Amino acid sequence: MSDASAEVAEYVEALAAVESAVLRSIPDLGASLASILAHVRAGRMPKAGELSTGIEYLVHGNGCLFVSNDGREVDVDFLADGTPIFDAWRINRLALSRGSSFRVAADEIVRECRKAVSSGLFEEVTDGWFAVRREAPNRST
Repeated sequence: MSDASAEVAEYVEALAAVESAVLRSIPDLGASLASILAHVRAGRMPKAGELSTGIEYLVHGNGCLFVSNDGREVDVDFLADGTPIFDAWRINRLALSRGSSFRVAADEIVRECRKAVSSGLFEEVTDGWFAVRREAPNRST
């Protein structure tokens, strides 16, 4: 596995872990991590805080930065429909937050994400921005 591949896989795993922990911590979010934006904008939650699971969050623009108990930073933006999206900068931010002294080049990360698009695991929602495909790709036999 290449360094870029490992960084992308780690980000996707960390995003899934944060999503699970946040949804357990705030049951009224429903099934969408992006609902945290609506809760903050409606004044039902502060813009920044710590959840019962120990995860800290900071809502920004169209996204949110989550910091896990071990200090790993998962920054994610959301499309209007609530789809979590990420780019190479966010993937590198996670690596740096866990203490990696090696930074994978952004173009290598983008190349790796585009391989995941080709295999049906990701969607490229706009140039350089990716989303994990939530449903299985449609394969014809």
